[in-house]
Amino acid sequence: MNKLKQTKGITLVALVLTIIILLILAGISISALTNQGLFAEAEEAKKRTENAQKDEEQKLKNYVAEINEAIGNNDKPATTIAEAQTDDMLTKKVNSPMVDAYGNKITVPAGFKITGGATTVDKGIVIIDSNENEFVWIPVGTIYTNAEKTASKTIELGRYVFKEDGTIDTTLSQTEPEGQLKTSSSSSYYYTEGKASDTTTNTHAKDIETFRTKASATQSGGFYIGRYEARTGTARSAKTDELTTLTTKASDYVYNYVTQIQAADLARNMYPNAKTFTSDLMNSYAWDTATLFLQTCGDNETYSRKTSVNSKLATTGTNNQETKDVQCNVYDMASNIVEWTTETFSFSSGPCVLRGGDYGSSEFYMSRRSNYSTSFSSDDVSFRPLLYVNV
Repeated sequence: MNKLKQTKGITLVALVLTIIILLILAGISISALTNQGLFAEAEEAKKRTENAQKDEEQKLKNYVAEINEAIGNNDKPATTIAEAQTDDMLTKKVNSPMVDAYGNKITVPAGFKITGGATTVDKGIVIIDSNENEFVWIPVGTIYTNAEKTASKTIELGRYVFKEDGTIDTTLSQTEPEGQLKTSSSSSYYYTEGKASDTTTNTHAKDIETFRTKASATQSGGFYIGRYEARTGTARSAKTDELTTLTTKASDYVYNYVTQIQAADLARNMYPNAKTFTSDLMNSYAWDTATLFLQTCGDNETYSRKTSVNSKLATTGTNNQETKDVQCNVYDMASNIVEWTTETFSFSSGPCVLRGGDYGSSEFYMSRRSNYSTSFSSDDVSFRPLLYVNV
């Protein structure tokens, strides 16, 4: 009797458990059937996203391949200063991005290698091409001055007016394009850095907006200026002398007796076949930013107001003078002769702007602006080419 009751009890429990399990399974089945459409739609969306991503990746690969084919890029960019100092850099057809010993960005243009001994940007990285033309890297943005990255300096791309103590006059300076830059708050005349399409008679920058973009810290992180005043293999003695090949070689003669228009044409055609970088005449952003860099990282904190170190014209060999005008490997921006830029003065008969120091006058200092006509040339007038990378 007791055994029979015990058997019935076990059977009832088993039945209840079975019913509960069946109800759970039924609920799962109904839920699966209800959500089947949502899961399918989610899976389809995932596939569409993956396919779109693959398409974009392929488009990017095709784009890079087209650029590489256009510039003949069959070699890899250098990544260290040591690699960039080798002669095989001179045959590269692609720009070489890298960092210095402190982690600062540098881009070596195709056909150049690093020379001159400096291995960090604060000392003035020098590049040289196969014809011995030399340029110095002007960094833009925050640059580190030690390997630990605990010390830094900021070089902001801009147009500046410098006070007598070397500091920037913030009431007159600007970083925005196409604005009017006055040398005094009361002046009715002003300087501008216009577009190539502007109608003034002087030559303007090729494309000032492209320069400002490419030289920014988020793009190339800087630009190059000639290590020396413009040079030529043949000494010049008059403005009627034939225009010869432009160089930036230490051993050549100063390229003087040129108008602003001639200087701009020579500078922008220095590398006529270059595909990965652009050459042009110095613009006001390049001059003023270089000024800020040289007095920030050089050994003269008031270099922007420095005047000439010599009292007579040196047609060559300024790099060998006993007293040199040099900051961060850049020579003669405060000395020897004044230099044309693409900046424009608001005086129709004298729109061309000269910068820098002059051996013949103590009034001319490194950051000074002076205006002249488009026909003006002299023994104490030269220029300096500018390079900036495109890709």
